[in-house]
Amino acid sequence: MVTSSEYIQIISAGIYAMALFVTIITFRWTKRLDQITLSDNIFKELRNLDLELARVPPGSQYDYTRSQWHYRIFNTLNWLSFMINEKMTTDKKLIDHMKPVITTYYEETFMNNVTVDERDSKFYQEFTKLYRTIKK
Repeated sequence: MVTSSEYIQIISAGIYAMALFVTIITFRWTKRLDQITLSDNIFKELRNLDLELARVPPGSQYDYTRSQWHYRIFNTLNWLSFMINEKMTTDKKLIDHMKPVITTYYEETFMNNVTVDERDSKFYQEFTKLYRTIKK
């Protein structure tokens, strides 16, 4: 025979199980939202850097200024790459969405604006590593 205290224990266990489930779901949503927010901030920074780079007038006398903007862009991309390579950003859809942008930056901007020595250095190691992973 089941007593009223046993019913209360069963109901309490059910409530605890539901609370745990809701906590897990909330944690997953929060983690995904944090990844989206971080990626959004990085891409806003890249857009701003691209705008500043576009304002640099053409001509060889501005090569140094252009190179400074490129280094800022590459450092930002290197940080994004680090976050992905170290599994701090794990959302598959988000990473798949960023892959074409990362590839374009690498192939069109990085390869054309960085010396061979800089490509092989440790400065942009994470960016290069992510590009190679994407191209596999």
